[in-house]
Amino acid sequence: MVKVPQIVKDAAKYLVDLYGDKFEYLGKYEGADAYLYQFPDGVCTGFPFVYLVRDDKVEVIEGFDSLDILDYFMSNES
Repeated sequence: MVKVPQIVKDAAKYLVDLYGDKFEYLGKYEGADAYLYQFPDGVCTGFPFVYLVRDDKVEVIEGFDSLDILDYFMSNES
């Protein structure tokens, strides 16, 4: 299990406060560590939230761009 950096948890504070502290490490994406926020089962949401960590900075990815990142990981599964 990969430890989620505090900067990711801080960037997702609103979601963590509402739904809990649950993330999935996706892997490396364009030189950044990618994390996906995991909503609880049964929660209807829109686009997923992906957090990219590079050089101790976090970038929040939403909308269709987040789907592109998830597609990248699904396409590159072994």
